[in-house]
Amino acid sequence: MAADNMTQQTAAAPVEQQQETSGFFSSFVSYFVPTAHADDSEEEEKEEPTEEEEEEEEEPEDIAPAIREECEKSVCAEHVHHFAHCQEKVEAGEGFPGEDCVEEFFHVLHCVDACAAPKIFKKLA
Repeated sequence: MAADNMTQQTAAAPVEQQQETSGFFSSFVSYFVPTAHADDSEEEEKEEPTEEEEEEEEEPEDIAPAIREECEKSVCAEHVHHFAHCQEKVEAGEGFPGEDCVEEFFHVLHCVDACAAPKIFKKLA
């Protein structure tokens, strides 16, 4: 019976210490970071449709993905081929342990970015 009380006291001690530590931490953080509290007025929450919501203009289609895909198929085809070959090799288990195709992937991205960026910015102007 005394042993049970002792284990309950020792189990309660870390919980109290953790609460004190978290209390210290939260007060320390609240000292440096201000806290904002919301008002409790529900009547002001009625939203009236604004002009932006009423008009809802269509956004123009993004041409960047099409340009990037075109660059992948033409200028960067060699890099894409090396990346695909590496993926096949790794998925088949023919590569060394822990091998990945990150380097080949970065080569593809670099090539596509270098090819597509001037074309995209030319269309924006």
